[in-house]
Amino acid sequence: MYGKKQHIILLVLCALFFVSFGGGEANAQSLTTPFPSTFRNTRTNELTNGATLAPVFKKIHQHKTIKVMQIGDSHVRGNILPRTIGSTLEKYFPRMEFTYYGMNGAWARRFYEQDMINRVAAERPDLLIISFGTNEAHGNTIDERVHAETMKTLTDRISEKCPGVCFLFTTPPGSFISQRTGSYTTGTGRRRRTHYTTTKVPNQNTANVARSIVNFCNSHHMAAWDIFTIAGGTTSACTNWRNAGLMNTDCIHYLASGYTLQGKLLGEAIYKAYTGTATSGSQTRMMHGSTPKEQKPYKTVKGF
Repeated sequence: MYGKKQHIILLVLCALFFVSFGGGEANAQSLTTPFPSTFRNTRTNELTNGATLAPVFKKIHQHKTIKVMQIGDSHVRGNILPRTIGSTLEKYFPRMEFTYYGMNGAWARRFYEQDMINRVAAERPDLLIISFGTNEAHGNTIDERVHAETMKTLTDRISEKCPGVCFLFTTPPGSFISQRTGSYTTGTGRRRRTHYTTTKVPNQNTANVARSIVNFCNSHHMAAWDIFTIAGGTTSACTNWRNAGLMNTDCIHYLASGYTLQGKLLGEAIYKAYTGTATSGSQTRMMHGSTPKEQKPYKTVKGF
């Protein structure tokens, strides 16, 4: 018969096993940083095709050091997003090296040029997080075929230099564009000038870019983190970020609080894929925290 001490030890070991190897949906929710309470139409924070990262997860399970790198546009260049991803992953995977490189105004096609391929190859990542799409969404209506060819060229060239690398694409979170609402004139004769009034409206092309990225990943068996859909999709994503006070005044970039939230969510989604606790295919609304403190909206902080 077990004594009281042995019984306590057994309970602790069971709890550790539950945490280490997944405890179903409840455990998945406990890993999820809540969205601000003002967010609408959110979805479960999880990766699409997370099982394709199995080679990376195997190295983690074997207690080997993994190298993770993120490349992308100005969202990555701003430092806060990738640094938060790195610090979040480090809590779960101590044997990890995280690097990143971002470029203002970059499209995915910029990074399949040889200088960028060499930069990635120098880091020899096990997992490469690819974060583009905001600039593509601000161009003309996206041609999904051309976009897919760009992503295929990018991943092929990186794979050639980094055999065995796993890819994780992220979608753009959402942004706004200026739309003319009217006009007025000032002056007379040669001094006459026409001025236009504008307002910010959600950039609907973001949904097309996000869909293109996810379709590509599904077709080529790669992982994707569709933050656009997770954060509210076509109906709510753009307005959710702005209404919560997480967007910069240009309505394209984010405040430090916005990037911090995104970074934590991505790190947690990767960890949930590792533990197998993601509720695959779930369309339920993301659970908020269980305490009043957790349910309070994130405070707006000064951007950089």
